[in-house]
Order: sequence, then C-alpha cells, then structure tokens
Amino acid sequence: MPVVEHVWNYQLFAINNHVIAVSQLVIAVCVLVMGLVLSKIVSRRVGQQVLPRMKVDPGASSAIQSILYYLMVAIAIVMALQIAGVPLTIFTIFGGALALGIGFGSQNIVNNFISGLLLLIERPIHIGNLVSIAGDMGTVHKVGARSTHIIGYDGATYIVPNSMLLENTITNWALTDQRVRSIVGVGVAYGSDTQRVGELLKQAIDEHDRVLHLDDNRIVFQSFGDNSLNFEIHFWTKPRSVLDKNSIESDVRFAIDALCREHGISIAFPQRDVHLDTPAPLEIRVLKDDPSLSPAH
Repeated sequence: MPVVEHVWNYQLFAINNHVIAVSQLVIAVCVLVMGLVLSKIVSRRVGQQVLPRMKVDPGASSAIQSILYYLMVAIAIVMALQIAGVPLTIFTIFGGALALGIGFGSQNIVNNFISGLLLLIERPIHIGNLVSIAGDMGTVHKVGARSTHIIGYDGATYIVPNSMLLENTITNWALTDQRVRSIVGVGVAYGSDTQRVGELLKQAIDEHDRVLHLDDNRIVFQSFGDNSLNFEIHFWTKPRSVLDKNSIESDVRFAIDALCREHGISIAFPQRDVHLDTPAPLEIRVLKDDPSLSPAH
C-alpha cells in the first residue's frame, strides 16, 4: 500500500548527514528488544546448564553468567545503533555534555556498577561464602551488577551496594578455605582437677563428627578468674551458614556440660565473699517458728 510504504520509508531526522527513517528505527528497536531477551535466555542457560556440566563452581558460574549477559547487551545496543544508521561518533560529540548532565546524578549508580564488575572479575567473595560486614554475619546469596545480597542469621536479606564491599573491610570466612575456627569458653570451680578438665574438653570436640580433627585444635587454660578457672576450646569446622556454626558450638557446650556432670566437675558461677568490718562481734539470734511473729493477715 502506498500509504504504508510512505510511512515505512518516511525520513524522521538526520544526524551528521545520516538520514534516519522509520523503517530503520523500527528494525533497530526490534533488534534491541530481541537482543535483550536473547541475552537473558542465553546467559541463564549457560549459567544453569552449561557451566555446571563443566564442573564450574557456583561463584564462578554466576560471575561468567553476569559478564556474558552484559557483553551480549552491549553487542545488541551497538547492532541496533548500526541498523538505525546512528554513527557511533555521535557519542564523542555528545559525550562531554552527557557526562556533565548526568554525571552527578548517576555517580553512585556507575560506581556500584563498576564495583560489581570488579567483584565478578576479581571474585573476593563467592556465592555461598560466610562473610562479616559492619558487625553482621551472613551467607552470600547473589552478586549482582549493582548490589550483593547477603542472607543473615535471622533470615533477612541484606542488600549491600557493591562499592561498599570494595571500600570497606569485609571478613570472608571461606575465601581461601571453607574452614572456620570456633572458640568456646567454659569456667570450672576452683579446686577442680585441671588436667582432667582438659581431657574432658578435648573429648567433647573429638567425639563431635562436625569438628575437624586437626593438630591445630587446642585446649587453652586461659586464666584464673574471679570466680572460676577459665578454659577455652579452639577448634575448626566447615559450617554451611551462621546457624550451622552456632549449632556446632552449641553441641560442643552440651557435650561439655554432660561430661562435667558425669565426672563430678562443677561449672562455676559468680560468687562473692562478704567481710563485715565491725568493732564488736555481731549478735546473732535464731528465732523459732512463732505464729505471733507472722505478718498479720
């Protein structure tokens, strides 16, 4: 139809002597949309099906999937611009004005995006790592382009900007090794057989199947406390989460309490000796159970 053909070939505007027609713009938009959809599908298939078959660990798989997605999106954008007839040199013309116009407003967005790419490439944290940030401990669930999701002990998801992960000190308990050291303290009453206490504490961790049997496990006689002889048990585990780490330490405490009860060793509690400095001995009277001394009803 002449009308449709006229609209299809209608010239909208020109950029640097390059005429942009309706047909070019429509095709470019279709290519861009198809490119975005295809980027999502392909990157997801690669991350969920191809890489696991190649035995790539989940952290590296997530990084490769994200980088592949953004690379394909960039290619789709460049192809759409080429089809639309927009010369890439147009970005050098408007680059300064664009940077000046949106630079201040998008500073944090760009900062977090670049930080996300650095995290995906450098990989100081992986999915599944146990990390501590700003006093909170959690498990890394997702490393995105703008933010990282960390699931805490209470089940809440902390959304941490990527720039914060690069600019602050983050404790990664499982970066080079999945092992995590736990320290459990216990105080026993004065007069207890300290050698026997050490043997029982060692037995408590040796009998736990989640405690790694390493030479680095230690029973430390820490100090002579105000009310107790203080010991510390240092041992290694491979916890899967914050709750798992706390559960293992709880099991060890249960075992210590049971062993101490079995062998007649008292777990200490706060005690105070009170000394009264008086010029004369105190008079102490013991009263029998006299109904007349009872409070009136």
